[in-house]
Amino acid sequence: NVFRLKHKDVFAQVRAAGGVTGAVTHSFWSEFFNRHPFDYVRDIEYDEPESDTINHGRFHTMTGYGLINQMTPSDVDLFGTLTNLAARFGLNYGILHTCTLDSMGHRFFHDCQEMDHACAVMDEMLAPFIPKWRAMGYEVIVTADHGQDERGHHGGRGALQQETALYYFGDAEGPSEDTVIDQLQLAPTILKRLGAPVADTMKAKSFLK
Repeated sequence: NVFRLKHKDVFAQVRAAGGVTGAVTHSFWSEFFNRHPFDYVRDIEYDEPESDTINHGRFHTMTGYGLINQMTPSDVDLFGTLTNLAARFGLNYGILHTCTLDSMGHRFFHDCQEMDHACAVMDEMLAPFIPKWRAMGYEVIVTADHGQDERGHHGGRGALQQETALYYFGDAEGPSEDTVIDQLQLAPTILKRLGAPVADTMKAKSFLK
């Protein structure tokens, strides 16, 4: 089920504070936070300064996805695209969503050489962009929406499916490395760091001081 969400979200709250937002993500983010259904011509790339959610969107659909052809764009292309948007439009908040490791996990499962290599390549591609984004004045959070177990599944209740790593690059004070953070804390944490209003529906506390 993909549809335009009704609750206030991070994009809307940043816009309410006068900020500029951007997204380089799978197309369902556009459908969740901007409009549904997704139009391949109208919505694949848009710049809408007056939008109350996503102002600058660049999306990939992965249409035709399967185990033989994963249809995932290169992560370095996505990192470059987000950096381009940040530089051109002065984004206050930008999100990047890649499906590479998710797709690799479904194909090869969790504990294998192929996933080890995929993680190493992702790390190598991402590493040069972290200092670039920091030099542009951004704080950076790198995390995932879910884990993946030995059979490539997620959505269940096991630790391998639910728990992920989270890396923060910025000036705030965070919790100890062994702290388990609730995913519900992400939105209020981001909004607090941006000085944007936290929606009433966002009940969890920020994990950064």
